[in-house]
Amino acid sequence: MSEKKLEAASPGLQVAPIAALILGHAVTDGCINFIPPLWPVFQQRFELTATDISRLVAFVSVTTNFGQPFFGYLGDRFRVPHMAAAGPMLVGLFIGLMGFADTYALLAVLYMIAGVGTALFHPPGATLAGRVSGELRGLGMALFSGGGALGYASGALLAVALVARFDLPGMLGATVIGGATGLLLLGMRLDRGYGDHETRPLRLRRDVLPHLHKVAMLFTVVTLRAVVIIAFNNFLSLLVKEWGGALKTGGTVLFLLVFFGGVGNIIGGFASDRLGRRNVTVISLIGSAPFFYASARFGLPSIYLLLPLAGLLSQASVSVNIVQGQELIPGGPGVASSLTMGAAWGAAGLMMPIVGWAADTWGLVNAMLIVSWVPVVAGLLALGVPDRPVSSQE
Repeated sequence: MSEKKLEAASPGLQVAPIAALILGHAVTDGCINFIPPLWPVFQQRFELTATDISRLVAFVSVTTNFGQPFFGYLGDRFRVPHMAAAGPMLVGLFIGLMGFADTYALLAVLYMIAGVGTALFHPPGATLAGRVSGELRGLGMALFSGGGALGYASGALLAVALVARFDLPGMLGATVIGGATGLLLLGMRLDRGYGDHETRPLRLRRDVLPHLHKVAMLFTVVTLRAVVIIAFNNFLSLLVKEWGGALKTGGTVLFLLVFFGGVGNIIGGFASDRLGRRNVTVISLIGSAPFFYASARFGLPSIYLLLPLAGLLSQASVSVNIVQGQELIPGGPGVASSLTMGAAWGAAGLMMPIVGWAADTWGLVNAMLIVSWVPVVAGLLALGVPDRPVSSQE
């Protein structure tokens, strides 16, 4: 598709490009989520404590999330081609190799390199998704972000199924899926539309630094929400094991959490175009806390109902906040996306050793009960995030 055609189609949602980007997001996030439901396997194999696992999650956050601002800058400044296509290829390859790791150190290195793949994909993927969505940016970004969440959820189930059938070498399934998706994105040449709406190369001093103070509170809100989501994603399978559930049960519960998070993501993005970004963020975050708490408090089998509701509400504002960031830094959409999709989640990941220490000290259930109330703090802080009037979002 030529740049002129892309430009002409910009008022509406472009179906083929957004579908390809949704698939790329789903596969990239699905491959990286092969690991959390398998923590009980790796825990037994390498004799890991909760602190060991949380430390590794923090390490991976460095490449997965803090790498995003770097790649977002490269994309906005130099228009580096094929970054989005390289993402699923890289993460799929190194997640597959993790099945053959024979030491904790090698496992950590492979996991961190896989994280680079997610960092490569997200900033250009989000930028392109916003640009091919035209005037329906809230909906387009919700579909893109929701696709990643649904892929993330499916990755948990697929990982458990492959390992149950082929043992840890079955993780090579991620390599096959990631490689095929990367080739598809290369074939579509989505980067040809990269500069349609912004002809000037990014300049940090002109396009980013003057707007950073506006994003500071939004960054804090996203970080706090991410603390809860990352904690439940990574410790949920261990919670289920503590309650006497099987590995498959942990994978199923994690799927439900993330799947309904993706559904909430789509609903929230659609609603934000009509109700306002801030309203959706505040209501959904505060509303999610009681369901997180009840999930950890009552465990199986009530968690099958409570945790999906927690996921739906807590992630209803994920895509909303990405769009908010792009609106607050209009000259650097890749950098803005990397802050709300990457750096904030990286900051949350670095807090995981604290959660792991609390779990080893006071018990995993007690640690998760405390974490459950963090969304309330995030929701209250969200009241201070700058927000455009609903009429200007249409």
